[in-house]
Amino acid sequence: MFIINFKMNKVIPLYENLLSREANFDDIRDDKMKLIRHMLDNYNIVFDNFYNAWMRIDKSNIEIKNKFELGNITKIITGDDITIKGSSFIDETENGIDGNYCICGCNKCKYLFKLYHKKTNIGFLVGSSCIEKAGHDDFIKNINCATRNGRCKLCNIPLKITGRYKNYKKSYNFVCMSCRREKKIYLRINYNEKDHFKQYFKIKWNPDLKYWYWYGYEDNLPDILKKRVLKI
Repeated sequence: MFIINFKMNKVIPLYENLLSREANFDDIRDDKMKLIRHMLDNYNIVFDNFYNAWMRIDKSNIEIKNKFELGNITKIITGDDITIKGSSFIDETENGIDGNYCICGCNKCKYLFKLYHKKTNIGFLVGSSCIEKAGHDDFIKNINCATRNGRCKLCNIPLKITGRYKNYKKSYNFVCMSCRREKKIYLRINYNEKDHFKQYFKIKWNPDLKYWYWYGYEDNLPDILKKRVLKI
């Protein structure tokens, strides 16, 4: 295939034209200010320092034949098409943010989430559908779990009560299985009460801190001991 350059009155092979465009993007990518200006002028995409990610603020200013722009945009910025499976990653512990414009150009999003380029860790704020198109098949299902069941109060991962990746039981008090650990919970126990609590609740004495404690999972702490917990 060939492209005719009318200005130079010359026929240029198509692959040479594409190589030229790639080289041009390399030059833009290597110059931070040039890249920022190019993305704003052509695509209304900016780098947001607060979110530490690229985000779209309006529709593109240039005519786009391929309306699904995510791969085109990420290739300009990183050199890779992030929609190719295996070239990106997500962080399940991150919350979505309010926003309508996905990097791809869609303006019907309710929330935006970070999709990261694996080689550079560069982030892009995109809709949940684009994350699944990039190969993260269960993302929407996991977000629905977070909405329905909540997130782990220690690591912020979505809590999943059923299914292959089950990581939570309702009795765990919003702590996922990975974060759930037995711990020492120190208690306010009077001297004349110690024998009773030792017998029925298996409390133990810490000679260094000089406090009684109960050892186990926090969500299994007996109700009668909850009123005696010390903040140490």
